[in-house]
Amino acid sequence: MTKEEFKKVLDQKVRAAKEAPKIDWNAERREWLENLACFYRKVEEYLAEFQNEGKVKLEKSTVTVTEDHLGQYEAECMSIQIGDDEVKLIPIGTLLLGAKGRVDMVGPAGTAKFVLTEKHSKGIRISVTVRGEAKGAQEAAPPPTARDEFVWKLATPPPKVRLIELRPETFFSALTEVVNG
Repeated sequence: MTKEEFKKVLDQKVRAAKEAPKIDWNAERREWLENLACFYRKVEEYLAEFQNEGKVKLEKSTVTVTEDHLGQYEAECMSIQIGDDEVKLIPIGTLLLGAKGRVDMVGPAGTAKFVLTEKHSKGIRISVTVRGEAKGAQEAAPPPTARDEFVWKLATPPPKVRLIELRPETFFSALTEVVNG
């Protein structure tokens, strides 16, 4: 590669960096942690009656999560004690393909996945943006980012992943599945 060709590559990189939208990664992390707290409030609401009757015990602790761009940060996790069985709700992260966040429910008989996704989504959707100078390249519309457009859903196992709205019945089914198999 000649010096002139290298200079063109550098110029393209600098121009692309200037044109790229700037992301506030601290704001992304804060939003994720707020969404996570909302998820745990729903869980507490669903289990309140059983907790008051002494049939389940809830405990929160923190885990360290590491994600590209967000670095290492502390996030809450929750443990649900049902008799001798313990089920953990573990935050996976927010920088994921097809979802704005994920929490895994891990029990002695398996794992269920809860994802934060678009309200009307029934399956995992991945959009791709193509940038560059290639002739005919098209740019897909960016996904919506307003917080109220995202809700928590239960993701069925692959290969055909379906998303089921998080409701008490959905949550109880997932919890029973990971405890009893």
